[in-house]
Amino acid sequence: MSTDMLYIVYLGERQHEDADLVTASHHDILTSILGSCDADKIDSSVKGKIAFCFITAFNVVPSYGRIINAVSSKGGRGVIWALYTTDSFLTEDLLTLDIPFVPVDYEISYRIFQYIRNSENGDIPKAKISLTRTMIGSENSAPKVAAFSSRGPSAIYPGVLKPDIAAPGVAILAASPNTPEFKGVPYRFDSGTSMACPHVSGIVAVLKSLHPEWSPAALKSAIMTTATTFDNNRMPIQANGRVPKIADPFDYGAGFVNPIMAADPGLIYDINPSDYLKFFNCMGGLGSQDNCTTAKESVIELNLPSIAIPNLRTSQTAVRTVTNVGDHQDVVYKAFLEPPAGVEMAVEPSELVFNKDKKAQSFKVTFKATRKVQGDYTFGSLAWHDGGSHWVRIPIAARIVIEEIYSRISYSACVRRAVGEEKEPNFEQPVGCFQPPRH
Repeated sequence: MSTDMLYIVYLGERQHEDADLVTASHHDILTSILGSCDADKIDSSVKGKIAFCFITAFNVVPSYGRIINAVSSKGGRGVIWALYTTDSFLTEDLLTLDIPFVPVDYEISYRIFQYIRNSENGDIPKAKISLTRTMIGSENSAPKVAAFSSRGPSAIYPGVLKPDIAAPGVAILAASPNTPEFKGVPYRFDSGTSMACPHVSGIVAVLKSLHPEWSPAALKSAIMTTATTFDNNRMPIQANGRVPKIADPFDYGAGFVNPIMAADPGLIYDINPSDYLKFFNCMGGLGSQDNCTTAKESVIELNLPSIAIPNLRTSQTAVRTVTNVGDHQDVVYKAFLEPPAGVEMAVEPSELVFNKDKKAQSFKVTFKATRKVQGDYTFGSLAWHDGGSHWVRIPIAARIVIEEIYSRISYSACVRRAVGEEKEPNFEQPVGCFQPPRH
């Protein structure tokens, strides 16, 4: 089930066909606040009006609470806010505002901006704000990766694909901490890893009760290899941000957690705790001589339920081992490949045969760059299927490179600088107009 809030704004004198949805008895005048919407610069000109905050300084995150309070203190009737995503607004703070607050995306915002700017013949731009409607069901796509969610790749361990998994973490109703700030407030809405982690922890506890013999690595494997990359409408999961896009493993890892499927994963990628010592130069992370941020060997050989190759020059091979934990001892799994763009993949063997005497099987995955380029990451997957209900899927990230250590510069804007002169970059020039200085 998915739930979303539909914000309703009516421009001009247009009336909605359902009068019960419109609670305001009149249209308020719209006034634009362009630029950064500085709360300190909001004056009495907003009195009796709806302030339309059209932010153009994208590199600065304004304090929407201060701006809304400033509009309210100056007699404003409401705020319409232009932004890319509402993820950061889904908190209980909105329940304490004195005036209506309506976040809208930039497409709608530009239409509002055009409506205000093009008002002619003495017409005064007006708008009516109605109460929100709650929409529940498949009409709303869910889940989505929140704009504030941590992204990969890992700077410390680029050979380990991160994140691992995605879980519910936006506007979660949870118990309040026992602090003076929340005195008398037993529950509150919150967002972030602090909300997603308890979901996964609870799933791990259930899996451990079902399979007490499973190691921590086996539990992690079961969660990752059964995760879904599709939403409730069987469409690819979207990742929110400045520009929403189809999510990839650097957004959600293996995908969105699916506890029912995780209870019966079919195969697991297990790891003995001592295996970590082969790759990481630490013993529990304690002691002055221990350094867990230094890898001894290439971590591509660690039996993780994922594969990351940050520096693929020509070809590279990864070895993985899977253990059959399904109900059927005699079973055959076949490999299904989705190679990253620009990369050829091969799996040997392409079939894994399990029986009562052979519960674990190893295989090699070979990656070959199809071009010589200093590229960016592309993504794929490897799935093992038993012909029944088990799809054991792991995510793959690969980056083709010419040099392992480099700084990739994109000439999306041009800098024209004469010898001996220091000038500001000229961002009005088209892409590709870079010219070397004259001698």
